[in-house]
Parts: sequence; structure tokens; C-alpha cells
Amino acid sequence: MSEYQYYEFQAIDRPLTREEMAELRRVSTRAEITSTRFWNEYNWGDFKGDPNRWMELYFDAFLHLANWGTHWFMLRLPRSLMDLSDVSEYLLEDGMEGWKTREHLVLSFRSETEEPDWEEGGSWLSSLIGIRASLMRGDRRSLYLGWLAEAWAGNLDEESTEPAVPPGLARLDAPHQALADFLRLPEDLIAVAAESSAPLRLAGLGSAEVGRWLAERSGAEKDALLAKLLLDDGSRELVVLRRRIESELNPVTDPSDSGERRTVADLIDRTNAMLEERVAREAAERAAEKSRQAAEAAERRSRYLALLRGREDEIWAKVEGLAALRHASAYEEAASLLVDLRDLARMDGTTGPYSERLSRFREQNSRKPALIRRIDKVVLPV
Repeated sequence: MSEYQYYEFQAIDRPLTREEMAELRRVSTRAEITSTRFWNEYNWGDFKGDPNRWMELYFDAFLHLANWGTHWFMLRLPRSLMDLSDVSEYLLEDGMEGWKTREHLVLSFRSETEEPDWEEGGSWLSSLIGIRASLMRGDRRSLYLGWLAEAWAGNLDEESTEPAVPPGLARLDAPHQALADFLRLPEDLIAVAAESSAPLRLAGLGSAEVGRWLAERSGAEKDALLAKLLLDDGSRELVVLRRRIESELNPVTDPSDSGERRTVADLIDRTNAMLEERVAREAAERAAEKSRQAAEAAERRSRYLALLRGREDEIWAKVEGLAALRHASAYEEAASLLVDLRDLARMDGTTGPYSERLSRFREQNSRKPALIRRIDKVVLPV
């Protein structure tokens, strides 16, 4: 299998400058580079840049996919909305990582497998990018999923306890479901984790709510906000301000600490038990469906054979006529009609006369080995 790697970066809060684009071009001559995106595919060779460093300097989202099993996703957020101390309990030394720069928090999600399926990376980042907005609102589900992926991969001690379980795990929206798929989390594991997750409650956000938020600000604070928008990078600061207002007016409920924190072993054991239950249930459902289909097929067969009753001599005559044609398709049809006659004889308790007539037919056509082989293949002894 040939090598395949996919790299993509996206700038969201501000576009790249011409100088920054030129710096990136010096690293890669083949990549597609715009003011908001860098992407490239590699079938040989490798990416020459440092993804961690590029996230610190240039970009807000990153995805790397390799056909040897690597899934890697990173996000950068303004520290004014989320800092390292806010999410430290979800972070690990490897896999689910986070670090801060002067202005930003960078989060890194990883999944590795030794049995990868062939896949390409083009659609992944667009499916995952919504995670960033959720994090800015205070939604911690992605962080918990990142921690859970490391637990499922066997990278954590079995006695390690889970971090705070965020609300909303039972009903993942599209970006969080995409992240669960990207991290290769089984549905049963998420269902087990969701047993301790409260419902996600989000209030509506509109002009009235924004007006109320502004009314609660002092004149000096509003003047400072306006000056910052005008004097700094306005587009970037506007994004941060919008996220701040949204997080304050439309907050995600704090993670629930009710109940005892579960260990990795608790989660894995419960998941395996649920998996066994589901496999057994699905096997029973398949068996029941197979039985139902068999009963329906038997009923259809019975109705069909009933239509043949009283026409036995006519059908035997047709079998003999087909045998005289001496070609494969005629022999196949003759054998099929003999099966119908056999089954009808079994239904009516007339297998004796049928067997006698079949013996005479075989003897009359003993010099047609192709026909006899077809009959022996499908017409079992009555």
C-alpha cells in the first residue's frame, strides 16, 4: 500500500499577511496556500514544517491524516475566552494535550490505530471546525471525548478517574459526532460516558439578549471595547467579543460533579458489557428476522405448490419435452419442475408414485449425462 498523508491548516480569526504566506511558501512549493488556508497531500516525502509552531503563529485549526493510522486535530483559541487552567483536568501528557502562548490556548487531539482503513483527509476539517465555536462558549464535550479516546486506546492507568463529565454527551451535534468518529470512539463507549452527563441546555441568543448585555456594561467599558475594535485588528477582536457575549449570555451548563467519578476500568468494563449485550441482542434480532423470512418463504412456496395441484401430468409432459431439447437451459428448467413435483408430492403424501415416475424418467434419459447430473444435484431422494 502506497503512503498517503494529508495536512490542512485554517486561519479563522484573522487572515494571513503576504509576508506570512511567503514564509509558508518557502516551506512547501506544492501546497495550496491562501490567506486563510494551507493544505497539501503527500504520496511520498513529508511535511517540512512544525505543526505546533504554525498553530502558535498563524492558524486556528489543523488536521493531519496518514494512512498508517494517524488522526491528529488541533485548535487554537483566544485565552480571553479559555485558558489552560480552565481545561487542565482534561489534558494529558500525550494524546489529549494543551499549551498556551501569550495570547492563545492550543489544544491537540490524537488517535492512532494499527489497523487503519484507507481514507482521504479532504472533508474532515470542515466537519470538525465547529468544535472551536463550542469550546469558546464553554462546551467541554470535545475535551472529554479527547480524554476518553486515550482511555479507550489503553494509554491511561485503569485506576485513573475521569475528569468532570460535561453535559450533552447523550446527544452529540454534528461537529462533536464527527470528532467522536475521528477519534474512533465506539458508540457504546459514548453511551456509557453519557450515563453521567446532564442534558445540554442552551438559551436563545438574539438582539434583545445582546442589548441587555450592553446595558449592563458601564460607559467606560463600552468605550474601551469600541476603542479596541477600532485600534486593534477589528475583525479578530469582533470575533472574540462575539464569543464573549455568547458565552456569557448563552453559557453551557457547568460539568456535573454529582455522583462518584468513574475510573477508566469502570468505563471500559461497562462498555464491554454493553457491547456484549448489544451483540447478543442483534444476533437474536437477526435470528428472529431470518426465521420470519423463512416462514414467509415457506408460506409463499406452499401457495405456489397449491396452484400446481391437479396439473401433475401436464408438468411431467413439459419436463419430458424439455429433456428432448438437449441443451443446458432446458435441462435447468426441467430439473426445477421436478423439484416442484417432488415438493407437491411431499405435501400431498404421494411420494411413492412420484418416485416411480422419476425412476422411469431417469431410465428413459440415461444417455443424457448432463441432464442426469442436474437432476441429481437438486432432486434429492424423496
